[in-house]
Amino acid sequence: MPFDEIYHTHYRELRRFGRQFNISPELTEDLIQETFLRFYLELKNNVVFDNPRAWLYKVLINLFKTHLAKEKRAMNNFASLKAGMNKPFDLHEEFVISEKQKIVFKMLEQLPEKDKTLLLLYHSGLSYSEMAEAMAINPSSIGTMLVRAIGKLKKELKTHYHEMFE
Repeated sequence: MPFDEIYHTHYRELRRFGRQFNISPELTEDLIQETFLRFYLELKNNVVFDNPRAWLYKVLINLFKTHLAKEKRAMNNFASLKAGMNKPFDLHEEFVISEKQKIVFKMLEQLPEKDKTLLLLYHSGLSYSEMAEAMAINPSSIGTMLVRAIGKLKKELKTHYHEMFE
């Protein structure tokens, strides 16, 4: 599959996925462009991809993690980092996103990073094998890990918002 076709096929879904990490739209675009640049360079080096979609997600996740690590070092203060990452949505986003979605994403922030990433990949429609490849874990573990992550999210939702998530 040529680069242009892969770009047009996966760009929007990667943008939606990246926006769920609660970072600025500009940074999301930068990370996605970096992801596609790396993909293009790999293609120029004649690398053959079994699953380009999973590879793109894996690179985007790693770029996001690298960004977070740099930001943590720069701020050198967890409270400052948390305040900086929980920026309020703009008015347009508040209008588009329902109250329940906001609550679910807020509760996702309470989960361990691995569970959060797994749930976001699942929500983005990746197959179990794609999720395993993107997270560099054993494919046979995905089902169990996903059930546990969903259970943790449900527990958090019922604990804090029981009247909305019965």
